[in-house]
Amino acid sequence: MAEVKNQSKTNLYIREVAYLLVGCALYALSVVLFMDRIHLIPGSVTGIAVIVKALFHFPIGAVNVAINVPLILVAMFFLGKKMLVYTVITILSTSAMMDYLAFLPPMTTDFMLASIFGGILMGIGLGMILKVGATTGGTTVIGRLIVRKHPHIQIGYILMAGDFIIITVGSFLLRDWNLMLYSLINLYICSIINNKVIYASNQKIISFIHSERYEEVAGRLKDELHCKIDLIPRNKDFVCYIDRSEYDKMKKIVSAADENAVCAAVNVDYSFGALGKPFTFGVGK
Repeated sequence: MAEVKNQSKTNLYIREVAYLLVGCALYALSVVLFMDRIHLIPGSVTGIAVIVKALFHFPIGAVNVAINVPLILVAMFFLGKKMLVYTVITILSTSAMMDYLAFLPPMTTDFMLASIFGGILMGIGLGMILKVGATTGGTTVIGRLIVRKHPHIQIGYILMAGDFIIITVGSFLLRDWNLMLYSLINLYICSIINNKVIYASNQKIISFIHSERYEEVAGRLKDELHCKIDLIPRNKDFVCYIDRSEYDKMKKIVSAADENAVCAAVNVDYSFGALGKPFTFGVGK
């Protein structure tokens, strides 16, 4: 039994590291293909590295490692062992890839296109990195520490605040305020995509359903979708909490059980906790 458990953990780590390396590759390519040549500032330590290269022509990857080393030494007292190892892998991988792939020609030198597609690619890569529990160093380390204490805050918005400062200072040093505006577009897109990648599996729908046959409808939903149900018998209403992917199936079940039922659904962008636990808004059952 112990051997099976150890093998399962090993397989999980292998899958996570493979997922992490793909994220690192996408992150590095977003810098090389869209940001480096036109000095678009992505924020975090990578953004600082882009600024330093623009001013002094030092390699982005080397600067990225040099700045992150002291940050990691400080963070090692706060981060778990797994997160620390994954973060070191991320920093070394992204830095090596950015310098090794620097010979690739940019896909575009148009600032708007680079801002949009660079932000999308970086957002996907960064989301994959953060989703397995790693960080890219710099502001993501700070973001991880804040989220540990305040889990209701989405990390993408924490990164956006820190990166805004880096972009503003970098644009001032490069004396290009148009660059700041394009970099902010890039940052916003990256943050939105990043949050989508990280929290997509936690996105739910809360449905408020009124039905004269509420017990039958609620019973079918509970049996067929295994969703949380909160009954409000006095009003013949109930609340159903489901995955977003199950919404169409829920509609069919409700309509089949009671064609006169009324339903209002609300998107929930982030949630946590086991689906099997009771879910209530404080109203009587």
